[in-house]
Amino acid sequence: MKVLHAMTRNVVCVNEEDSLESARDIMKEWEIRHLPVMRDKKLVGILSDRDVLLHTQAEGAGSHQVSERTVEDVMTKNPITCSPSDSVSHIAGLMIDNKIDCVPVTDVNVSGLLGLVTSTDLLDLLRERDLLEVSRGVPWSYAVRMFGSDAPGYV
Repeated sequence: MKVLHAMTRNVVCVNEEDSLESARDIMKEWEIRHLPVMRDKKLVGILSDRDVLLHTQAEGAGSHQVSERTVEDVMTKNPITCSPSDSVSHIAGLMIDNKIDCVPVTDVNVSGLLGLVTSTDLLDLLRERDLLEVSRGVPWSYAVRMFGSDAPGYV
């Protein structure tokens, strides 16, 4: 399967000059974890909810203070990208190898960002496939072993 069939197309973006607090508010409002960062329709970075969290301090009673930095100060610059014709398995490998949860989709023939492939998009593919498959048995044997003072055979 190609990235084109798995990517999120409705993507919310921010500018690099935007405040970190406004980016956090956008993430909350749209219930998203990644924001592509744009400069003149060109992808220059990616901001994750973890980036924001690293620059947020708890202030008690459930309130949090976000650093007064800009998106540019904390974003990942020059993020790993993919093309719409890349395979989903290749993107999954990129995510695992680089410990990332989002890969922007770009195309040299089309100026700008086409979409994002997130770990959630990949998990949705598995869920959809499993819903289509007929229930079947596990193809291998397995055993559950308990360890601890209450387990039989505990030494």
